[in-house]
Amino acid sequence: MNSTDKNTRKSPLKKLFFEKYLPHLLFVFVGYCAADLGILAYRDLMLPNQPPPAHPVRSDMDSSTARGSYNTVISRNIFSSDGIIPEQLMAAQDKNRSESEAPVQSSLPLTLKGTIVHSNPQKSIANIEVKSKNQVLAYHVGNDIENLATLSAVERGKVIFRNLNNNRLEFIELKTDGAKISFGAAKPLERPSKSDVAQVAPNKFEIKRSDVLKYTSDMAAVLQQAAMAPRRNSSGEIECFKFLSIQPGSIYTQLGFQNGDCIKAVNGEKIDSPAKAMELYNALKNSSSIKMQVERDGRDQESEYNIR
Repeated sequence: MNSTDKNTRKSPLKKLFFEKYLPHLLFVFVGYCAADLGILAYRDLMLPNQPPPAHPVRSDMDSSTARGSYNTVISRNIFSSDGIIPEQLMAAQDKNRSESEAPVQSSLPLTLKGTIVHSNPQKSIANIEVKSKNQVLAYHVGNDIENLATLSAVERGKVIFRNLNNNRLEFIELKTDGAKISFGAAKPLERPSKSDVAQVAPNKFEIKRSDVLKYTSDMAAVLQQAAMAPRRNSSGEIECFKFLSIQPGSIYTQLGFQNGDCIKAVNGEKIDSPAKAMELYNALKNSSSIKMQVERDGRDQESEYNIR
């Protein structure tokens, strides 16, 4: 059998297959096209126009707890059986203490030697003797006084401080009739019959320790024998203290000072604050030799004082 006879035999079979299944295929194709066109026509109507309703999220554990759940714990609290937390004890004490608490006379081992009252309370100075150390030191408002008290205010011949042992406001006063010590007008002082300071050489002086103790025991009177004021540089810092008015015959005249002199340093330490100026005064009580740098007429010179 040749190839021509085989092709002739297959043709009727193919023809029969297409005639049987071709209508079905055409029907499926036409249906698919019709469905696709229908979806395109009504697709906008099929989309939702509102968001879906929100469903609350249920918590696995209720966050609110009834007070009754803690009854067991409260019943075992020996400090607060009713469940109320009391206020702090310190806060209650402060609340009961009046802000206008009146200071009382202090029994601390402190003696007031003098005060310098400034228009700015923070710059006021109190000269206080600490008896346990036998020293006279200068203190500003807010300074700690040898772990005994904290200075609160400096007034005319009186200082107020907070006692660190009982947290109470207390005060001490000048034992003399000394008034406020200020760098202002000095009160008149009688001229002494003889000088307590001996000049042994140019810019060199000697003074007896008994005389030093005499002057340091009455600080109020000594500081009122002259008026002084700080001199500041261009940046506002204190560079020295200048004598403005020295009473004739005063201890300052005996020590060789003149009006217009500026005290710049003592024993090499620069005097750039009122506190250090007060320390200069206290140094006379315990030192045996003091060297003081003084500016006079624009020139620096050094004066030496020996205490014998």
